[in-house]
Amino acid sequence: MARAVVRHVASGLVVLVVVTFATFALVRTTPGNTATSIALRQAGAAASTEQIERIRTELKLDDSLVEQYGVWLTRAVTGDLGRSERSGRPVAEEVGLRLPRTLFLAGGAGLLAVLLGLAAGTTAAVVRRGPAPGVLRVGALAAASVPPFWLAFVLIAVLSERLGLLPTSGQAGAGSWLMPWIVLAIPAAATISRVVAVAVTATLAQPYVTAARARGASTRSILFRDALPNAVRSTLDVTALQLGIVFTGTVVVETVFAWPGLGAWFVDAVKFRDNWAILAGVLVFAVGFIALTRLADLVQVLIDPRLRRSAAR
Repeated sequence: MARAVVRHVASGLVVLVVVTFATFALVRTTPGNTATSIALRQAGAAASTEQIERIRTELKLDDSLVEQYGVWLTRAVTGDLGRSERSGRPVAEEVGLRLPRTLFLAGGAGLLAVLLGLAAGTTAAVVRRGPAPGVLRVGALAAASVPPFWLAFVLIAVLSERLGLLPTSGQAGAGSWLMPWIVLAIPAAATISRVVAVAVTATLAQPYVTAARARGASTRSILFRDALPNAVRSTLDVTALQLGIVFTGTVVVETVFAWPGLGAWFVDAVKFRDNWAILAGVLVFAVGFIALTRLADLVQVLIDPRLRRSAAR
């Protein structure tokens, strides 16, 4: 097990370095003089040549790209993410202020997605007659195909503008949480439901389920004791992937609903070309996505004896 943990952590770190280096290279090679742009943002037209040169020296812009990235990575590991070029505040402080709001948004939406996905997938696998299976399949396909920003605008138009039930933006109480949660959860729940439906259907066709029915076990007992645990085990990867997509999807949803979190802050950083903030945003979202997928792999190793034996070998 320890070997599996080390292997997954190491592979996650490699992916993280590749992603952050690619972003760093993109930021550094974007047309325009970085030092001059920063100086103009800080001092406006009064920016002097000395100030520009000082910024070039501080950022080591005359060094190679790999050396610049090494300096940034070393500082990032110690918690120094630089200073925002827009606000002048430490980027780590800005991230720490907004990240809890984004985690709250993503956590609520992720929980809703898992619950809806399990319920819809189990229903589609168990109910084999009538229009319900077809409706659930078509609904899942449609929900997985809907762009989140379009769904957000539809909900705002119907629930806020026409019916006046929910606020259109902000973070003012439970009413303002519902629409962002729904927008993030619906596509993820649709994907999870299809995977769960296939897994539960395959489990219900296993010989040990047939034997349990022959012994007189109830459908509910078979479902909750045999089918669902095996289905959850086999859908962990997809569920973790969808939760990662929910977390990164907050970038769009926070912008649409004016949610004061890390996603909207990241969009503003890109808009104003706040380099250190862009790198910090990519780092946080990449860490979250990689951590979720690697954690799912480790949980599978933990609960599946066959994977534990394979990891030990």
